[in-house]
Amino acid sequence: MRRLPSSLWFVTWLGGFGVLGSLASFVVQQRQETAQQETHAQALTDGVVERGERAIIARQCNACHEIPGIAGARGAAAPSLGGFAARKTVAGVLRNDPVALVRWVRFPQSVVPGSAMPNMGIGDQEARDIAAYLYTLSPRPT
Repeated sequence: MRRLPSSLWFVTWLGGFGVLGSLASFVVQQRQETAQQETHAQALTDGVVERGERAIIARQCNACHEIPGIAGARGAAAPSLGGFAARKTVAGVLRNDPVALVRWVRFPQSVVPGSAMPNMGIGDQEARDIAAYLYTLSPRPT
């Protein structure tokens, strides 16, 4: 195997740092965007994203829904919740705003009688936490 001349080796070595620097910058930017998204979602809902994630797991929402960020959430009996923050409606009938979303999460049968989504006895704060998590689910760039 031929060795690179020392000047080319040095340029290649520096190029590696450029790639690493770009990768590090990308990771930092993604974390900042995620933090901003969570802060915004929490301000909208008066909920806590992390508690919402735990509630979604505990309530086994993944049994019916595909939910980005939730391990094993590949349910197909109900709509995917991917890109939820950008949706115009909740359950196809309510405007997608925090009040309507909390109402839907708490009382889906009163919003759409006969819906496959059952009333699960979710309280107000837990519904706000779930809403906060859902509002972090923005569409992925294509």
